Amino acid sequence: MDDRPRGVVVTGAAGDLGRTLCRSFLGDGFAVYAADVAPIDAVPGLVPVRVDVTDRGQVLGLADLASRDTRLEAWVNAAGIFVACAVDDADEASWHRILSVNLTGTYHGCAAALATLARAGGGRIVNVGSISGQLGGTGVHPAYGASKAGVHALTKTYALEGARHGVLCNAVAPGLLEGSMSREFGDRRRDRLAQANPMRRLGRMDEIAGVVRFLAGPSNTYVNGAIVPVNGGAYMPS
Repeated sequence: MDDRPRGVVVTGAAGDLGRTLCRSFLGDGFAVYAADVAPIDAVPGLVPVRVDVTDRGQVLGLADLASRDTRLEAWVNAAGIFVACAVDDADEASWHRILSVNLTGTYHGCAAALATLARAGGGRIVNVGSISGQLGGTGVHPAYGASKAGVHALTKTYALEGARHGVLCNAVAPGLLEGSMSREFGDRRRDRLAQANPMRRLGRMDEIAGVVRFLAGPSNTYVNGAIVPVNGGAYMPS
């Protein structure tokens, strides 16, 4: 019997959603590998790992580390960057950087997770997409929506491949959330966006984390390849 602790990898662990996810997994007794380029304080059960998700070798090394010391069960690709700007002001350097982190970084994570979880007999991958990947949008660099649409398509590809290995792959597509990203819009625009939502408010990080935790957990036995909209009804894909 494998007596190692249950393990999970969370990339983007220094961000608002990443920190919320880490706390949630820790609360359930997981050993959490908290990966980010930003520093993260170590706490009992949490292993900070400095990882640039655009570097495939670093991501593969993270997978090796987590699977060596734990029974790795889940991998959450939450690393991402966001640039608020007028579409006409969008610059090429930001285009490449956003795609590199949000899309290529998720690709590296999916590849590392699938190989590692398949060897272990199965597991769960959850990617963080966005309503911007479903609807586009203004006031944000066009690379953001493009990268998240790519994350959604990537999720379906790894869902198809992973199913035969017992690895389910899904994504969440949040609307605008309370936190550092929404603050980039400024108070007036953020308030207008909140009031435009059917629920008249922004989402909370814990509301997204709850859906991620279901998709990443053992109670999810048949949801695969889904892009789950968590947006208060702002977009209801059929």
